[in-house]
Amino acid sequence: MRRQIYIASVVLTAVALFWPVIYGNVRALHALPGSPILQAVVGVLVFGALAYFTYEEESGGAKEEKVTASG
Repeated sequence: MRRQIYIASVVLTAVALFWPVIYGNVRALHALPGSPILQAVVGVLVFGALAYFTYEEESGGAKEEKVTASG
């Protein structure tokens, strides 16, 4: 479930990133109240934070090795 939330939030963050362009080219969206720039900033912050907090690194399955600069 957490992976699906992560994928959806990454997609919505990408949409929010380009929201002013999408808003400017789709006339039906002009009915939405507010500034498209502010909507984009809020969308990137909200969905980006959700993606950040739901991200899980995939483990290699085997024992993890600790790699350091000294070997």
